[in-house]
Amino acid sequence: MRENAATKARRYLTEGRVIVTHIRPGTVLRAHVRGDGVVYRCGWDRGTWWCTCPASTKAAACAHLIAVRLVTAPDLPPMEPTA
Repeated sequence: MRENAATKARRYLTEGRVIVTHIRPGTVLRAHVRGDGVVYRCGWDRGTWWCTCPASTKAAACAHLIAVRLVTAPDLPPMEPTA
């Protein structure tokens, strides 16, 4: 059975795959998340969530961003699809 993004995000957290590299409250958040074989850069920058993974171009919330949000940004705006 294939994991959904939320389940995969929780697994990344429990396996210690999320490293927050920079936080400037209210404006910038940067992290590295080791996916299944590749480390992706992701974060939040002045109102926009982003990730370097291929899934982030197809879905509003990839597992990497969900994992970062679970531990760093409960009060930031929700992730929305990017154009």
